Amino acid sequence: MSDGPTGQEAVILERSGQVATLLLNDPPHNPIGQAQVESLSELAAKLAGDRSVRAVVLKGAGTRSFSAGANLKEVSSAEGMRENFQQRVDAFAAVEAMGKPVIAAIRGNCLGGGLELAMSCHFRIASADARLGLPEIKLGIGPAWGGCQRLARMVGRSRALEILIRGRHLDAREAYEIGLVNEVCDPEALDERAGRFAAELAEQAPRAVAAILGSVIGGADLPLEEALRHELDAMAALAGTPDNVEGIKAFFEKRKPVFEGK
Repeated sequence: MSDGPTGQEAVILERSGQVATLLLNDPPHNPIGQAQVESLSELAAKLAGDRSVRAVVLKGAGTRSFSAGANLKEVSSAEGMRENFQQRVDAFAAVEAMGKPVIAAIRGNCLGGGLELAMSCHFRIASADARLGLPEIKLGIGPAWGGCQRLARMVGRSRALEILIRGRHLDAREAYEIGLVNEVCDPEALDERAGRFAAELAEQAPRAVAAILGSVIGGADLPLEEALRHELDAMAALAGTPDNVEGIKAFFEKRKPVFEGK
C-alpha cells in the first residue's frame, strides 16, 4: 500500500450541474487515512453550505475498490487511537448530516471503514462485483467508526451480529436482499446509474429533502412522541414556502414542478 495522496488530493470534489461527486483518490484500494478524514470533514462542511449542490455521489477511484478500509499503517499503535477513531466518527457523521442526499457508488471491495463510510451515506448503489463486509474481528477488534450501530439499524440486530462476529463478506446480491444496498447494477453501468439517481434527487425540493433527512436521521434515536413532534415542526415550517406553493400549483396544472430551494 502506498503512502497515498495528501491534502486536497486525498478526496477530489467534482461538479456537474446540481450534483457533486466526492472521489476517494488513492487507488487501487482507496484506504481511509488521516488525509481522507480531514478532506471528508472539510468538503462535507463546504457542501452542506452550498445551496447550488442538491445531491452528492461518493465513490472510489479506479475499478478495484470503493474503499478497502482503514489505512493500517496509521493504526499499528494503540497510542491516540480513541482520538483517531473519534475523528472518523465525526467525519462520517458530517457526511450523513449534510442536509442533502448522499449516494455511495460501490464498486469492488467495500470493507471495514469503507463500508462504515458507505453506511453513513443515505443510499448505496452497488455494482454486481461488489464485496461488502466488516471483517475487523479478524484483526482482534471490532468496527469503531459507526459500523456496529449503523449496520444493526439497517439490517436488524441478529443479522448484524452474525455478519460482525463472523467477519463475513457479502456479495452485492445478498447485501441487496438484506437491505444494506438499495440497488445492484452491472459494473459498467455504476457511474451512470449513480449519477442518474443523484440527478433525480436533485430535482426534488431541497428544503423538503433536508427536512425529511433530518426527520428520519434525527428522529431515529428519539422516543416516538418526541420524534413525531420533531417531524411535525420540520414539515410545518415548509408550509406556504415558495417551493410548497410551486409544488401545489404544478400538481393542478399537471406539469413537473421546478423547485428553487426557497
